[in-house]
Amino acid sequence: MTTTNINKAHAFTSGHNSVTISNVLTGFVSPTGVGSGTVAQAGTSISVIAVVQASIPQPVSPTTTYTRNITIGFKGDWMPVYQNASIIQLTAGQISSVTLSIALPSAGSVSQGHTWTVEIWDGPATGTVASCTSGDAENYATSGTPKSCFSLASGTLSILTGDQYSAAQARNAANNILSTLTVGGFPILSNSAAEAQVAQANSELSLGDQSWSSGDFGGAKTHYQNAQNDANAALATQVNLGGGATNASIVSTILSGTGIALFGIGGLLAGIGGFFYLRRKPKA
Repeated sequence: MTTTNINKAHAFTSGHNSVTISNVLTGFVSPTGVGSGTVAQAGTSISVIAVVQASIPQPVSPTTTYTRNITIGFKGDWMPVYQNASIIQLTAGQISSVTLSIALPSAGSVSQGHTWTVEIWDGPATGTVASCTSGDAENYATSGTPKSCFSLASGTLSILTGDQYSAAQARNAANNILSTLTVGGFPILSNSAAEAQVAQANSELSLGDQSWSSGDFGGAKTHYQNAQNDANAALATQVNLGGGATNASIVSTILSGTGIALFGIGGLLAGIGGFFYLRRKPKA
């Protein structure tokens, strides 16, 4: 999950800043609506990587050459205070990054989306940055704003139990596989065995949604994992037993690569050539 903020000139950063959060699952759609979006597993840690660049000197703003004392911190609504990285010192145009490991709380049920913020401060090399001026203003000695701060990124995060998180992963995986087996809303399977496996995968997804909605997250995990296995099996069956044109469509959909699509078409043309060869084969 990556966010980027672009800020104005005459600032202590260039505006080319980014925040990346890993060890999360994005795009989860909860059957009940609660816990959708970006989710993470309770009791684990997420990694927060912030990359910042100091502002680049401009003719109208020579003051950007000053040394910036940058502090970056993360705070979730489950945390009483910001967890800060060590101060980094940047001169004009320099790029640096910090990584924060954030412990997640326990969870007994699907949580509503927790809010989080990544904040950046520029101020003195020692002392606090309390009472900072909100914004990305320059902070050289005579600037009038010796301390500045602003939000690099913010968002929401739902925290799930182990079973819930595993179930969410399997549900996403099954849906992603099944989505490759249709183009424009129409199925592209040509093998009856693969079609039956897709039907079974959709049935398991439905059963998983029912289990999730009733609070049986262990059962939901089992059904979603079954759906993922059935979807994988359908894909393998179609590729192994289906027609060349359909296989080329599947490979193209999955990889979304023009070169791969052309490879599939080439395989189809080779099959047509073989067909004509068999028709013209002389009698023994």
